[in-house]
Amino acid sequence: MFRYRIIVFLTGFISFSASAQQVLTEDEAVSKALANNKNIQAASLQVKQQQQLLKSAINLPNPEFFWESPTGNFYTGSITQSFEFPTVYSNQYRLQKQQIGVAQKEKQLTEAELKYRVKVLYLEIQYADSLASQLYKQDTLYEKIKLSAIRQFRAGQIDYLQQTFAETQYGEIHNQYQQSLVRASSLKAQLQWFTGIKDPISVEPLAISLSQVQLSLAPDSTALFANPALQILQQQENVAKQNIALQKSKALPGLAFGYFNQGERDTKWLNRFRVGVTIPLWFGQYKSNINAAKTEQQVIQSKQQGLQQDLSAQTINTSSEMRTNWQSVQYYQQTGLRKAQEVITTSQRFFVSGEIDYISLLRNSNDAYTVYQKYLEAVRNYNLSVINHKYLMGQL
Repeated sequence: MFRYRIIVFLTGFISFSASAQQVLTEDEAVSKALANNKNIQAASLQVKQQQQLLKSAINLPNPEFFWESPTGNFYTGSITQSFEFPTVYSNQYRLQKQQIGVAQKEKQLTEAELKYRVKVLYLEIQYADSLASQLYKQDTLYEKIKLSAIRQFRAGQIDYLQQTFAETQYGEIHNQYQQSLVRASSLKAQLQWFTGIKDPISVEPLAISLSQVQLSLAPDSTALFANPALQILQQQENVAKQNIALQKSKALPGLAFGYFNQGERDTKWLNRFRVGVTIPLWFGQYKSNINAAKTEQQVIQSKQQGLQQDLSAQTINTSSEMRTNWQSVQYYQQTGLRKAQEVITTSQRFFVSGEIDYISLLRNSNDAYTVYQKYLEAVRNYNLSVINHKYLMGQL
């Protein structure tokens, strides 16, 4: 009779049960993490800071005011306002606009890194929950087998080896199950910390979405230019280009306008104004600044090319991982899981008929359960390779 009860338990192998808790989706986890993260808030403040500096781009020097006596007969006031060449201010304004762009790209990189961490963490929780669900089935079943083996040994129906083997197998599975619960709890605590959620967290079951499959089969290599780190360097190159234009405009003559009565009190008003220019005689210093700005552009271009090489190599690697992991998933879906179920069914039949003992039953069950565990691992690895690929391609 007990053999029949064990088989009933084996038949209901594994299912991803829905929790009574409210399920937190991956998108909700990412959204809450973005809103709760202090680094994102700091990045937003940096963008705001650069925007505030935009008004200071047109930074005129303070006017010079003097109270003096040019003729020795009376005191009169004078005021002089100097200016850079007008293109200096327009280039400074454009340069600051590009600096705002850098701050915005840096914020996007911070967001992408946080999204990546949350998505990977969410995936690990899905895998941990699925593994714990499977191990719970094994733990419950193996405990029943152990207790039955102990009773049958005491009744003299089986030998000591079968009892010991059943106890050992239960101990191993029970230990794995307890460890899986601790890991799942730890991962969920991390996600709570990222999202700021105080209540217990439940995630969606581990699965493969259709969009992920389509991505793995036809990756878009042109999307590499959307990588946030590469976009920062592209924006820094725009800053360098604008800085070259600024340094060139600073080598142009400056202007000065003023009011100063150097004559008697009754001097005509039109004769009291003065206009001047500043002549850039020391052109060497301006040339050095221009050359330094050009070198900075070359440095950024080299960094950009180097990063493109690294990203291209990593993209090739992640694409290969996706294909390999997807092949594993397909194998288990098309063959592996079916064969594992056949092992379970055959073992059930042989055990009920008395053709195999507890040792053979447990060994065959272990092999079948291992296939299911490898399938869960294959799904996890595939989804992780998709996340890595999307991160490199700037698609998170």
